[in-house]
Amino acid sequence: MKTIRMSVLTTCVVLLTGVVHADIVAIQHTMDYRNNDWLNDIWFAEPGAILDHIPFCRNCLEDWGWTHVVTNRIPAGATGIESATVTIIAWKIDVEQGEDDIIYALPEQPATTTNIPKTGTKLGMLNSYMTSPIAVVWSSNGQINNYEKLWSTTTFDLPANTIDDLWTNGQVYFHIDIDQTNADGMRATLESAVLRINYIAPKPPTPPMFDVHRFWSPVLCGHFYTTNEEEMQWLIDNYPHVWTYEGIAYRAMVDDTDPMAVPVHRFWSPVFGTHFYTINENEVDNLIVNYPYFWIYEGPMFYAYPTDYQPADTYPVHRFWSGTLARHFYTIYEDEMQWLIDNYSHVWTYEGIAWHAFMP
Repeated sequence: MKTIRMSVLTTCVVLLTGVVHADIVAIQHTMDYRNNDWLNDIWFAEPGAILDHIPFCRNCLEDWGWTHVVTNRIPAGATGIESATVTIIAWKIDVEQGEDDIIYALPEQPATTTNIPKTGTKLGMLNSYMTSPIAVVWSSNGQINNYEKLWSTTTFDLPANTIDDLWTNGQVYFHIDIDQTNADGMRATLESAVLRINYIAPKPPTPPMFDVHRFWSPVLCGHFYTTNEEEMQWLIDNYPHVWTYEGIAYRAMVDDTDPMAVPVHRFWSPVFGTHFYTINENEVDNLIVNYPYFWIYEGPMFYAYPTDYQPADTYPVHRFWSGTLARHFYTIYEDEMQWLIDNYSHVWTYEGIAWHAFMP
């Protein structure tokens, strides 16, 4: 893996931050099932996967790791890193029964994982689901009543040497040594790892933004989104019997003033009578090349942040698909997302995070 070197002495910069009162710019980089790479042994659990079986549930002889590469996420003018953390969400980590899953950090992925515990920086052990903030619910026969209660969250503060490597290389590799001392068949499943970095950098200018308006049509059983104020008002004035205005869905960027922003593309389907929005360039190319009669490309609608990058003041926009209604739905509200999952999973299938945007 290519290493990027930066000629700045991190230690000196960090020591000077208290004097110059530099700004802190926080970035967030997520690794999850969308980054799975079977050839390189990356095994994050996918939505709906059977969590306690292969390939996502790994045992003591199947240690693995993943790399966060943030070279293209470093804020302009950054002179160092103040602090960084990694938060790992795992399933069924049973410390009380002797399971000890140890996390190590290295500057980059090694050629072999044989000597990871000797060469890496030990961050600590994953939290047990038994002592996690998520309450455990027991049934009358003494069994855990809900698999959702088996999740646990562990956050590690990265030590100075790992932060130094992260600044120098623009990346960090994390390795999980599963059931390190017992080797008695305990297994671990990871859902995601979120790397949060506080860079010492000037605050970037606020990009120009506008509102994304949301309509609901009981006639078409679907939603419509627009950033065009004239289009919004035209629907309100002329089609109130078809489209009900629901307010501002979220705020998005007008352009790519922020170099981290990417376009959200809009398609119209005269066949399905609905619009489709995506940030994924592969999806865009596939529809344009293979389905031009079903989906008409209307161009970029607005700009947002990609799924592996989330500035501190943005929130994930969740995407659902309904095979019954043949259309998608997008929401930035966690309670709305959870309500659909809990009550209408037979109608709406959760597809994950579409992009990151700003609250209204």
